[in-house]
Amino acid sequence: MEFTHFGQVTEYLDSFSYTDRSSGPGFIRNVRLERMENLLAHIGNPEKDFKSVHIAGSKGKGSTATFIAVLLRAKGHKTGLYLSPHLSDYRERFTLAGEFFSDEFLISTANTLKEKVSTFRNPSELGYEHPSTFEMYTAYAYLLFSLSGCEYAVIETGLGGRLDATNTLQSTASVLTPIELEHTNVLGNTIHDIAVEKSKIIKPFQKVFVSPQCGEALDVIRAEAEAQHAQVHLFPEMIGSFSSETEKDGEKLSFSSTGGRHFELQLSVYGRKQAENAALAIMIAEEMGFLTDRGIKALSETVLPGRFEIMRHRGKTIVFDVAHTVNSLNDTVRTFRKLWPQGGVCIFGAVAGKDIAHMSRVITENFSNIIISRPGMFKKSNIDEIFRLMKDQVCDNEIQMISDNRAAMEKALEDEGPILITGSFYLAGELLSVLKDLK
Repeated sequence: MEFTHFGQVTEYLDSFSYTDRSSGPGFIRNVRLERMENLLAHIGNPEKDFKSVHIAGSKGKGSTATFIAVLLRAKGHKTGLYLSPHLSDYRERFTLAGEFFSDEFLISTANTLKEKVSTFRNPSELGYEHPSTFEMYTAYAYLLFSLSGCEYAVIETGLGGRLDATNTLQSTASVLTPIELEHTNVLGNTIHDIAVEKSKIIKPFQKVFVSPQCGEALDVIRAEAEAQHAQVHLFPEMIGSFSSETEKDGEKLSFSSTGGRHFELQLSVYGRKQAENAALAIMIAEEMGFLTDRGIKALSETVLPGRFEIMRHRGKTIVFDVAHTVNSLNDTVRTFRKLWPQGGVCIFGAVAGKDIAHMSRVITENFSNIIISRPGMFKKSNIDEIFRLMKDQVCDNEIQMISDNRAAMEKALEDEGPILITGSFYLAGELLSVLKDLK
């Protein structure tokens, strides 16, 4: 039967989650690119119908991807944008530079994909015969961009880079945002190992743009770029003077390119890291020839869901932020304390594979009222471990573990101060849904 509403589409794509573990998830990961190449070839290689910018990193890749897409669209290019995960609506994953496709087009394209995939099977040597959910979402995004006539698409990796399903692209340019310890159970336990995985999105002879990095990650990226004869553009080499200041209405950004051009922007987002993401996107656009005054204005007005997103409920200020690495969490907390020096209550949760010990320390050093809650059920999370870590780190903070998201939100709303929700995309998404349901 054909799909008639978008809810059926997401149910169909989610149905490709693996239940038979006979081949082992590690094995499937090792042959992921061959599996994805087979799937794309079967549906007509839609990824070849548009130019692409490919982005990997531990934090900031979704924001940077959005800024680049906005700048491309302002130049007049029809631009697809593929992000993951979503915050509250599946349609956030595949958009026209942040604007949703019509439901009619989403449904018709899904029907096309379903028909094509109905005759697809992977050979036995590549494990499960059917694609994975992420492979299907990626193929769906590429088909949307192809059939809608996109000239460009900005593509964020799902996890890592080397074996990510998106790494079947032959991208025009690659972008490496800051690399930290994350997904250690899959990508490795050191910055070096994680940087190796992420740097493998670099393609031969392309332009590579690199956010501020620690020395260990930068060494890996430079080595990979040299091996691929790629042209590296580093943030400190593109940008001379740089400053940002958190204000009530957003981040005030001021910087100069090493080429001599000066930029002053009042961003609609908050935090130094977002200012760096915006500056990097502008430098990418300038280097690649799609920077316009119209684009700079559009970028300054861009709002990013779940990136220090401020809402009001019952007279309370609530900030939703998806920071899930130590450095990004530090930036989020600094921004929060800049706007509300008196502090407030923090609802925190993180999934497995994150640097829980150091993230917990950031929270306990900045909040006296902390609620630990479960970041959904999609990925594993040990909130008992987080609770124990925080209790061991401090003795005078009020730390509660309330696994039920609705109860956690209700408890936080009892506090007089502002509320910060952070630590995970999944936690922010769950609590945003809760807030919408509360009276």
